[in-house]
Amino acid sequence: MPAPYDHPRATSYRGVCHVALPQAGHARCGEVLLGTDSHTCTHGAFGAFATGIGNTEAGFVMGTGKLWLKVPPTRRFVFEGRLPAWLMAKDLILHVIGAIGTDGATYMAMEFTGEGLLSLNMDERMTVTNMAVEAGAKNGTIPPDAVCEAYVRARTDRPFEVVPGDADAPVADVMTIDVSDVPPTVARPHSPANRAAAGELGDVKVDRVYIGSCTGGKTTDFVAAAGVLAGREVAAETFIVPATTDVDAELDERRIGGRTLREVFAAAGCRIGPASCAACLGGPADTFGRANEPLTVVSTTNRNFPGRMGHPRAEIYLASPLTAAASAVTGRITDPRDYVEADRAVGEIAS
Repeated sequence: MPAPYDHPRATSYRGVCHVALPQAGHARCGEVLLGTDSHTCTHGAFGAFATGIGNTEAGFVMGTGKLWLKVPPTRRFVFEGRLPAWLMAKDLILHVIGAIGTDGATYMAMEFTGEGLLSLNMDERMTVTNMAVEAGAKNGTIPPDAVCEAYVRARTDRPFEVVPGDADAPVADVMTIDVSDVPPTVARPHSPANRAAAGELGDVKVDRVYIGSCTGGKTTDFVAAAGVLAGREVAAETFIVPATTDVDAELDERRIGGRTLREVFAAAGCRIGPASCAACLGGPADTFGRANEPLTVVSTTNRNFPGRMGHPRAEIYLASPLTAAASAVTGRITDPRDYVEADRAVGEIAS
């Protein structure tokens, strides 16, 4: 069984801020949330205006409580239909970025809505808004609903106001997507917009699989991956890295087939690390730059730029946790449909 790996951390350490903040009730509907990281747009999933700013701007905000922001125009993306069991939020956002490109929403707000989107839980919604910046957007947002409000109220007693969008608010354009037409989707090197269907890449041999980060290291992501890996062994070195210490605790609390998620991953031969950004931006033991040769990696992270995860010539393919787990089993990029029960109820993966 592979040994776990570790790194020093303070006792107050909670993991990746983009997931830890909502877990602690700090992402609230109707508020403006600014952070010194481009993926601060994650928190638009909670009906907030959330965007990344620079350190100088952050200093000004902390000193004055104010900041100039231009109101961005909105591009609306409507996901229609019932989400198939083999699709996850990562497939949806990779599909959109592949359609409009990495500059398709430059300094715009990307609004995501529709039955196929709103059937997702908050873990999954965060994945969608997190990657709005990969299309150049100023922010991403999802209309707050009862699911969102319940999540926030369960985590804070601070007052907040749910601010729905105006029905007649002007938008720059509307893209409507039938989710039944979206295949399990992968972004090939070296851009999140370099879209392909997972089923088209079966000849790509995989050296490593990485399931973690703010887009792929939440509880829902690990439940999905464990559903594929339960009772199987990985054919490629596979890393499991929870986004936060809360998610890490869930690995010991959530069960599949009588085993905890941690036990499922360990039995499959995965290496399980502590809560961290880790290899998403060139982290510790799982950094691909430590390999003597560039590796081909399937990753649930949000960026696949050259050198982002270590080796400058590593081939990083972005994918959902389902696709990543299926690829770990076969050692090649694999469409997860053969590993997912087609009749599974929508939302079960996120329950």
